[in-house]
Amino acid sequence: MKQITFILHGKIKKRDKLIASVKAVFTGPETLNFVVTEHADHSVELARNAAIWGATHIICVGGDGSLNEVVNGVMLFKQNNVSLGEHDLPAIGVLPHGTGNDFARTMGVSFNIGLLKKWIDEDCFRRIDIGLTSFSDKSGKPATRYFINITDVGIGGAIVLDLSTSSRALGPFLTYQKALLSAMLTYKNKPVKVSADTFNYERSIMSLVVANGKYFGGGMGIAPDALPDDKLFSVVIIGAISIPTYLKNLGSIRKSKKIDHPELKYLSASEILIESPEGPLPIDMDGEFIGFSPIRMKIVPGAINFIAPK
Repeated sequence: MKQITFILHGKIKKRDKLIASVKAVFTGPETLNFVVTEHADHSVELARNAAIWGATHIICVGGDGSLNEVVNGVMLFKQNNVSLGEHDLPAIGVLPHGTGNDFARTMGVSFNIGLLKKWIDEDCFRRIDIGLTSFSDKSGKPATRYFINITDVGIGGAIVLDLSTSSRALGPFLTYQKALLSAMLTYKNKPVKVSADTFNYERSIMSLVVANGKYFGGGMGIAPDALPDDKLFSVVIIGAISIPTYLKNLGSIRKSKKIDHPELKYLSASEILIESPEGPLPIDMDGEFIGFSPIRMKIVPGAINFIAPK
């Protein structure tokens, strides 16, 4: 029998009504469990516990940051149970209910409870890659963490720091645009040294994006080549881009089209190390500030079963 755990972000409004809506659709023989986060990284613990208790499916009801935590919880369970096969892990799904929901956009998933039930009933999922990273956490201590969507170094870290204390009243896209344009006025490009299995790069940059999904920042298609199941990261290097140039190309970026510009490079790699001779750079991972460079990233092919249309 399917055992489905829904992990709800603690800040979701009208939570009881949402749970009632889920129960009204999931009327089959499956067992439902609802848990609510109470603090940062709580979804890691809740997802790991759900896997220990035998959940066959874990559904994140939240945004990209919450989904990141659920992935890390399932992978923590996997690390502690190395004998498990790929089909012994819970399938991961999402009912997008956050500010960005960018990975859901890549996967073609919307807030549709009926479709989610249909996919679960039909065992409809895609086996997708994730990224494993090692870096310095906010206190400077060595840390490791998985990501499912995008990790970027440079201005992105400054932006998520700003967003962590900003109002989201404008909605996810406009809120991000406001923070980005504000950061572009003052941010000074930083020199980086990049060592990857497919290329080396050394120059000052505004941002370096390592992508498993196509979108970030509430709907910006920064990585048109990204595929979550091709065993590769899509790497986008952004150099000296002015605000007028950015605004001129914003429409194409929203449509996830490549921009032909000498300060933009589109590459791919399965392993990558990013360092800076000027010291630590802030890191944005799945929409959250998580620490500082240097950061090493490695693709983990086919790590999870993600509930989505094939």
